[in-house]
Amino acid sequence: MTAAMTGKSASVVLDRELLELVSSLVCLLRDGKVLFLNNAGVRMLGLSAAADAQDELFESFVVEDYRFLMEAGWELLAEEDFLPLKLSRADGQVFEAELRVRQAPSATDIFLVEARDISKFVKSAEALREREERLQGVLASVAEGIVTINDSGRIESANPAAERMFGFSRGQLVGRDMTDLLPTSARERHVRFFDAYMAGLFPTLMGRQVEGMGLRQNGSMFPMEISVSELRHGRHRLFTAILRDISERKEAEDRIRRLAHHDTLTGLPNRNLLNDRMNHALARIKRHGGHMAVLYVDLDKFKPINDSLGHEAGDAVLREVANRLMSCVRSSDTVSRVGGDEFVVVVEEITRQGEAALVARKILDALEQSIPYHEHQCQVGASIGVALFPHDGTTIEEVCKAADLAMYRVKHSGRNGYCFYSDTDGEVVAADDDRLLE
Repeated sequence: MTAAMTGKSASVVLDRELLELVSSLVCLLRDGKVLFLNNAGVRMLGLSAAADAQDELFESFVVEDYRFLMEAGWELLAEEDFLPLKLSRADGQVFEAELRVRQAPSATDIFLVEARDISKFVKSAEALREREERLQGVLASVAEGIVTINDSGRIESANPAAERMFGFSRGQLVGRDMTDLLPTSARERHVRFFDAYMAGLFPTLMGRQVEGMGLRQNGSMFPMEISVSELRHGRHRLFTAILRDISERKEAEDRIRRLAHHDTLTGLPNRNLLNDRMNHALARIKRHGGHMAVLYVDLDKFKPINDSLGHEAGDAVLREVANRLMSCVRSSDTVSRVGGDEFVVVVEEITRQGEAALVARKILDALEQSIPYHEHQCQVGASIGVALFPHDGTTIEEVCKAADLAMYRVKHSGRNGYCFYSDTDGEVVAADDDRLLE
């Protein structure tokens, strides 16, 4: 044997030994038949020995649906990087594989085939895809808007709830600046806080729930609750914002506040709000000077309406009386319902007694016209007691008591008129008397 032949044999042995070290399937093919199969390939294909594959067509190990690839020719397959396909083991079990074909440099009729079992990767990818699909399903079903924002302040993703919340079609939010979802008045503040946080300030900003206003695509605004968390990905920072439209909650809170401070039948301020406004009015007068009038209005001839026509008729009359009383005062004044048919009118910033008398006269004139209820005409009047601050008292309690006493003077003198508490002779001005007290 020549030295050249000995060297060539040694090289072949060495090449085969190196191929045995490879953890993936490696085989040599001529005319599509197996010349050599390494031990990793034997195990991958579930064979007893490499001899079981000797001279077998490699495509016999390829699942039938993928054999068309072999029909294209091994020369063509050698031009591709990796080919995904399915291989079959000796027991018929099918597995996912990735195939790479290269032509042997020393022999043009021999091809080197490398195959990797990628079943685990495929299963992991499928599991990841399923998790992503489930996550997308969850994101699509939640009522809260969820958006992700990059470290430049631009939106990278938005769930359907966020798109609906701001009135955008699918995909239209992606790429927009987060400030596009805020009213103009709030944008500068948002940018200032965002830049400060990115610079390392306000580390406790994340995770807190704050309330603000959102801006819809059509320009309308709504109250929203915002909670932001941060996710660091390498050198990049990603923010997730959870947005809730709290319009209904705010409306409910407003209703509760209104119920706490307003009469449910007439919508007028109740005694709580009346006292609050009177306290503020008295504080202003004490600081800047001036006068205030308190008118106690007790309806006359109201009880017969309730007794004869029922409570629904009485309620309708009270609502109309409330409207008429409101028409007799300025927007800065207060009309309050404090009892069944009792009202209090607070007239602020008067300079003389005649201004309070004018309001009392307006009320009597407004109630002179009957109130229609179905086919009935309901007629009511009013007994009005008037007290002035600070002439008739220096506290709310004193002024209100004075107005109440003046109102009872009217009741006892024939009703349907007004009287000032300061009138020592208890003079009552009747509804048909045109005088105005100075």
